[in-house]
Amino acid sequence: PTSNDNETLDVVAGEGDGNNSLQLPSERDLGVTTLWPETRKLFGHESELVCLDAYRPLSVSTGESTLVASSCKARNDVASAAIRLWDSKKGKCVGILKGGHRSTVSTMSFSRDGKYLASSGKDRRICIWKRTKGLTDDTDGSGGYELSAAVDSAHKRIVWSIHFCPKVPDILASGSRDGLIKLWRISDGDDGSLEMKELLRFEPLSKAGKNPITAVAFAEDLLKGSGGNKDIDYGILAIGTESGCVEVWAVPVLPNNLEECPSPILLCAIPTNDCHFDTVKKVSWRPSAKGLTGEDQKADKWLDLTLASCGEDNGVRIFNLCIRNISS
Repeated sequence: PTSNDNETLDVVAGEGDGNNSLQLPSERDLGVTTLWPETRKLFGHESELVCLDAYRPLSVSTGESTLVASSCKARNDVASAAIRLWDSKKGKCVGILKGGHRSTVSTMSFSRDGKYLASSGKDRRICIWKRTKGLTDDTDGSGGYELSAAVDSAHKRIVWSIHFCPKVPDILASGSRDGLIKLWRISDGDDGSLEMKELLRFEPLSKAGKNPITAVAFAEDLLKGSGGNKDIDYGILAIGTESGCVEVWAVPVLPNNLEECPSPILLCAIPTNDCHFDTVKKVSWRPSAKGLTGEDQKADKWLDLTLASCGEDNGVRIFNLCIRNISS
């Protein structure tokens, strides 16, 4: 590191002023040392931001832009509970999604194909916004998305986190302060409208005192069942809780015509000493993880995955996990 880098580190560590306590870096320090320097600012919300999510096109050849969805703290104003959509290339707001929520939207998730945007939050309502047209065809200021399905009182308490399964984009997981994780399937109804069906619900292993669920995230890979469940594919779902615990579960996602949904399977409970000592704010899988091939599954090889988590304890944890196919 250069001398300037050393000076910056001294400021961050609080050594320059004789204070031995760790200090968070200032905006100026982040601008100097970050790996992703700021390129522009986007303005439009009237209060502080609460959550963000982004859709990145699967292929650059389509010419689509990366879409960013944002929400802010709603201050007793239904209009401020709207979701804004931003075109990252143009650096401007291309749509405002209104009428879905009555209070702060605390979590959002795009499906991998960009067909759906799910949102939820303080009003306990899960909304599904469906993409009906491209940005170039949008004339009503909605960014090409419209409200197509909603479940009122999807949970008993505030919904802190939702996430689409990357490999099965009609499967959605939600986690709430009521201590439950729920799995939902989105499908077309007989009249052409969207429907949301609850497939299963379960509590984490660390459920003492209704431990609130604060983060959920699917891995990009699927696990193959065996024995009586050999025709069932399982999604790998990480969850984080208010107590700082991190767990990994296998939840059934395929096929679509299951008459009775199998119970989820606990794959891993991270030891308490390795977890956070305060609320888990986010869990995320390494994007480059690769699924098992047919030959790998025949050879019963392990699936190597990397999971990251961050919490209100100002800590980041990175876990390397080895997972094998579901046994009978």
